[in-house]
Amino acid sequence: MSVKMIVLLVCVSLGGWLGWVVGTPGGIMGSYLAGVVGSSAGLYIGRRLQGNLDGD
Repeated sequence: MSVKMIVLLVCVSLGGWLGWVVGTPGGIMGSYLAGVVGSSAGLYIGRRLQGNLDGD
């Protein structure tokens, strides 16, 4: 696994976890939806970080 893929995996995981925690007051569905939004934000941030890494 390359460093770029690890960065992306960590960002998506952290974003999903953070979204889940933030959505907890809204119940299970609120947590799920906030987790999806958090994962999407993590994907965006991870892609931006990948672009800043050496090689590309």
